[in-house]
Amino acid sequence: MPQITKYNHTDFSHDEILELKGNRKIYVVFSTFSEREADLVASKIELLKTLPAGIIDRFILNHRRAGIEQDRTELTVAAKAPETEIVISNDFAVPGMGSEKGKGADMRRTLYHINRTFDGNRSDAIVIFLDADVLPGYFGTHFVAGLAGAVLRGAGFAKAGFWRQMGRVKKFVAQPLFSVIRHPVLDGLSEFSYPLAGECAGTLEFFNSVSFMQIYGVETSILIDGLLDAHLMADVNLGLYDHEHHTDKNIQKMCFGIMRTYILALKERGLLEFKNGAGISDLFRAEYIEQSGDRVVINENLAEIRYRPLKEIL
Repeated sequence: MPQITKYNHTDFSHDEILELKGNRKIYVVFSTFSEREADLVASKIELLKTLPAGIIDRFILNHRRAGIEQDRTELTVAAKAPETEIVISNDFAVPGMGSEKGKGADMRRTLYHINRTFDGNRSDAIVIFLDADVLPGYFGTHFVAGLAGAVLRGAGFAKAGFWRQMGRVKKFVAQPLFSVIRHPVLDGLSEFSYPLAGECAGTLEFFNSVSFMQIYGVETSILIDGLLDAHLMADVNLGLYDHEHHTDKNIQKMCFGIMRTYILALKERGLLEFKNGAGISDLFRAEYIEQSGDRVVINENLAEIRYRPLKEIL
């Protein structure tokens, strides 16, 4: 089984990060949708700017507009952190991609943009993805220090771990699911303390080498590719954490996407085989009784695009 290196965010001092970083570049990326997180993301960028000069080279806001006009998120970030580069996902062209929405799709668009503007060895560029909706009381500069530190010490990819009071999908779906099938490499999935965390970091070379799922399966697909392709990986304890909670319906969609991605990845890698007409469904089908006593039928297409690694199109 591959060894996942474990760190605590306190393992890295700012001085060590600067010494290890040298001439390498660190990009911090936030992703937002509409105006929902305008103030949150602006305040987080302002906080990260208190880190010693030279740790963060560029801030990038990957933003998806609800309409076609510039919105409050863009205006707020431009006013409070004018050095932030804003990438509008709605109309950002990437070969082989359309206008489809999704967290994984927009992460891939941002990475394509970084590749087009970075001139150098892609193992020398470190990209840190941070969720914009983390509650302010839990967010700190240690998010960047911990994740960047793990990559600077040699990991190709570092995943955040933390304590979170809820975390229903992680506790009741992902972690049990990742333990169901035994495999000498995929057993490493159980070593990630929060495998669905959106906070992660990696070299540009690493991110270019893995496949991206369009929506809910992106974290799972990155971990599976990283393990099966023998990348050095790390898990970084960031302490306490929380963000806005999702509705039960959204939780169900996430669970379906994660399970579908896991099974699909194992099938495509030749680790699972279906026979006698069995296959992987795109439809989430369920029935339940509401508190009112009414019966509700769900039949929703939750298919996700699986994008090939960026290195194949660069």
